[in-house]
Amino acid sequence: MTKLCCIGLLLSGALLASCQSGDLDVGQAVINPFELQIQSIDSVTIQTSTVLEPDTFVTSTDDNILVGRWADAQTGQLLARGFTSVDYVANDLSGATQSNFRLDSLVLELGYAFSYGDTTTTFDLSVYPLRAPLAANVYYNSSTVDYAATPLLQKSVLLRPNSGSRQIRFRLPDALAQSFFAKLTAGDIRDATTFAEFWPGFAFAGQSTANAFAGFGTGTVSGLRLYYHSTDISRTAASVQFPVTAAHFSQLLSQRSGSPLQALQNRTDRVSSTQTSASTYVAVGAALRTRIEFPYLGAFDKPEQFAGLNSAILSIEPIRRDLRDNTPPPVQLALYQTNSQNELIATVPAGATGETTAIAAYAYDPTALELTDAYTFDLTLYIGQVIRRQIPNRPLLLTLSGSQDLQGLIRRVTLGDGQRATDRIRLRLFMTSGS
Repeated sequence: MTKLCCIGLLLSGALLASCQSGDLDVGQAVINPFELQIQSIDSVTIQTSTVLEPDTFVTSTDDNILVGRWADAQTGQLLARGFTSVDYVANDLSGATQSNFRLDSLVLELGYAFSYGDTTTTFDLSVYPLRAPLAANVYYNSSTVDYAATPLLQKSVLLRPNSGSRQIRFRLPDALAQSFFAKLTAGDIRDATTFAEFWPGFAFAGQSTANAFAGFGTGTVSGLRLYYHSTDISRTAASVQFPVTAAHFSQLLSQRSGSPLQALQNRTDRVSSTQTSASTYVAVGAALRTRIEFPYLGAFDKPEQFAGLNSAILSIEPIRRDLRDNTPPPVQLALYQTNSQNELIATVPAGATGETTAIAAYAYDPTALELTDAYTFDLTLYIGQVIRRQIPNRPLLLTLSGSQDLQGLIRRVTLGDGQRATDRIRLRLFMTSGS
């Protein structure tokens, strides 16, 4: 007769404990199948730390530009600024005389795409002229260009979680609008080159202290719109938009000085969760990801009649209190094997067969009275191979899954370590042994 013993192991960064009976020596055989005995194994821990996400990423191909900031005592500050050129389009004003048309106004339109963070306080947005036109280059999150020290335009708006097709509009000073109109009608502005000489482009920066980002769309949802009318008896009103469709990018600057994460200077650096309020972080826009280690799993003493690992479930719980906070965590996270250099060296196989890779979606229980949420990974094959010492017990890195747009890159999540009573990381192992 086969005798089975289910062993539930909670690896939570502290000593593992479970319901116990009989001798606690690892490797004890279960003799009586009618009296299920559960063995506990201690000294198995999970260690977590925050490390750098060192790679730069392209922002000039995104449909949006990003503006805003995020600051907290643990991670420091992330600043986002947007930069755009404005494109010339052929129009009826070029070469006309001002006696045929009259200027009404010139408006900068910004298509409001999304927000992330605090929508209860005003978002202060400033617009600065660029000192030179943007070149037709590929721009990254680390790129920068020079712009005027004094803002040309400023406005305070109340961000909304779901903006739809809302626009934010700035009316430009009348004198500047009249100068632009005069050059158009005189034919001095007649192509992309002469247009860029007058309008090199704009830089957008947030001045608010609230933790919030706003995404503004490019293309025809944003641009300079000139309103005018004819001077004949019909006084026909018209407008022409000069859109933001070509060069644009977003700059993201991380400033960790004064925070526990200021020690992160190089790829090899790491900051233990014990130094950051029992938590770690995944925020690719802020160059942060989480390192997970099972330091004693490779030295795991199997029961003498070990038959196999039934399952290994890694549950990683965000520190979050409300689904309505307008700060949804990343949709999916992925695990990678790493080394002492914190490089991504291999994927982690998922499930019992390893046919897929370890990717978990953020999920929550809609029936729970309090928010119950987690990223849950099935690591049965991988943990089983580590326990059997068939593969090295490498540290793992937790980061975003796949390529992301700006809206995905600014999503961040704070993860509890194994020392927390709630919102923690834990690994459940279910094993069997028999004769």
